Order: sequence, then C-alpha cells, then structure tokens
Amino acid sequence: MVAKSAITLLALAHPRMLATSVTLPLEIIRAAAHASPPSTRPEVSIRLVGKQSETLALAEGLSMPVTEDDGECVPDILLIPAIWRHPRWVLHHHPWQLDVIRRCIDGGSWVCSVGAGSFLLAEAGVLSQGIATTHWHWFDTFETTYPTVSLRRDQLITQHGRIFCVGSVNSIADLMVYLAGQLFSRATATAIENQFSPEIRRRFSPHELGFSSETHQDEKILDVQWLIRSEIKQGIDLLELANSCGMTVRTLNRRFRAATGMTPVYYQHTIRTEEAKALLLNTNLPVAEVGWQVGFRDASVFSRRFKALAGVTPRQYRIAVRGKIFALDPAPN
Repeated sequence: MVAKSAITLLALAHPRMLATSVTLPLEIIRAAAHASPPSTRPEVSIRLVGKQSETLALAEGLSMPVTEDDGECVPDILLIPAIWRHPRWVLHHHPWQLDVIRRCIDGGSWVCSVGAGSFLLAEAGVLSQGIATTHWHWFDTFETTYPTVSLRRDQLITQHGRIFCVGSVNSIADLMVYLAGQLFSRATATAIENQFSPEIRRRFSPHELGFSSETHQDEKILDVQWLIRSEIKQGIDLLELANSCGMTVRTLNRRFRAATGMTPVYYQHTIRTEEAKALLLNTNLPVAEVGWQVGFRDASVFSRRFKALAGVTPRQYRIAVRGKIFALDPAPN
C-alpha cells in the first residue's frame, strides 16, 4: 500500500476515445479516496490532457473539458482510454501521446490501457519483450504490427511491471479495484468492490490480479502458496509447511509476508473466500455446503470469515451477484 497525501490521475484524451473507459476508473479511484479514513484520506487530482485546452466533443450531447499537457506531470496513474474504430487514427493524429506515455513510465507511474489503447503502448516501445492484451477485434493486427510483444489472447488483463493492459471496458473496473487496494488499503478496496457491485472482481487465468497475486520471485513461498491452494479444505499447519520448505515457522512467516503482504493463514482466508464467491455465483449449493467445500466445518464461522473479507454475508453476496441475472418475457404474438 502507498501512503500519500495526494494522488494524481492523468487521462489521455482524443476525439475517438470511449468516455466510459476514463470516467469509470476515475470514479472508482475518487470513491476509494472518500471511503478511506478521514485521518489518512488523500486528495485526488484528476486531469484529462490533450494537444490543447478545449471542450472535447465525443458525441452529440457528450463533451469533456481537456487541458493541454504541460510536458512535466508524472501522475500516480496514467489512463490510456479505449479507442473507437481503428487505433491507427490516434497514432497518426496524436503522436504526442507517445511522449506522455514514455515520460510517465520513466517516472514510475502505473499505466493502464483499455482495449486498443495498448497500440499506443506498443508504438511507444515500452512493451518490447513484454506481454499485453488488446480488444479481441484487433488481435491479429496487433500481433502482426508488434511481433516483439507477447500478445495474450487468453487474458482479460495483463501486467508487465507497472504497465497493465485491459482487453475491454468491462474489465477496467476490476483493475481499478486492485489498484485501489495498492493506493489505499485492502479494506478500502473491499468497500469499493461492494459499492460498485460485488461481482466486480473476478479471478483471471492463468495470471490473476488481486490480493492472492503470485507475481513475486520467492520460489519457496510460491511452493507454499501452491500447497495451500491445492489443499484448500485443510487447516494450515505452519510447522508442517515450514518443514516442507526447510524453514523455521518464524522464517516462513517473515518471508511469506515479505512476498505476499499477508500471513499464510490470511492468504488461505483470501483464496477460500474467492472460491466461495465462485460457488455462490455459479452453483445452487446451500450456503453451509459452500462453506464445507472451502474448508469450513462451522457455517457461522464461514459466514463471519466471509463477511470480514467480502464485506457482506455469503447469503447477501449470492443475492447481489444473482440480482442481475434475468430472462426476457416471451414476445407477444
């Protein structure tokens, strides 16, 4: 988590951007700031930048104020919006954006592109030998144009250092909840997840983002995480885990926390909660049986642990995530 008194977001603007790919992430980060404790609540500064200061017309009845890029700002988060129609138009008419991208990456910003916005990242040369994704419609074009970038057609979100690519507007909310946890706290991220809708976070395969992310380089701890995940129903025996990787319990706890930001026990709680969410959404198992499937023999303990991480009870979560499932009435004759 980053403790800061002010957080800055910069969004690149052009006439063919999709407004929701900018407004939704901005609203999530602003809401996360408001959800933070007053004593640590940071100021959030949001700017849309373009070639010049103007009111940018995106569609009839929809416009956004844009300020000219000052050539100096290095924000905490740089947003590269999704592009309507062929991304070549933006590369041709707004090459100044490539300089902004390079400046922000050199300065240590988190950079988030949405949909075909990843073309700008590749064109700026910051994804060479890295991984990326883009809107499915442009997969072949991207792969042919940028052969040195590893295009992941199977992933909704990719991460290359501090650079994130999101395949579509539908997935940007998940990434912003993750970043809210980095900028503020896990508790704040959970509050935002539940405010914007409990199903906002989904697990990704094979690379997943979130509290149980396994992107660190401590191979022994990765082995321990695999053991915990593969035996999700079993309680954690710290001594047995420590012995399995040739450590003392104290060393295991220290290295596990350094690598993942949490203890082995808390890590197990997070993966149990994520598995329970999937079962609550996708099956009709009774709540007590869901708890049993993820390792809880006591339904009240399961409910209490689930609520501590998800912010709602298992029953409330199931109602919320299924509340958007509907069927159309038959068409009248």
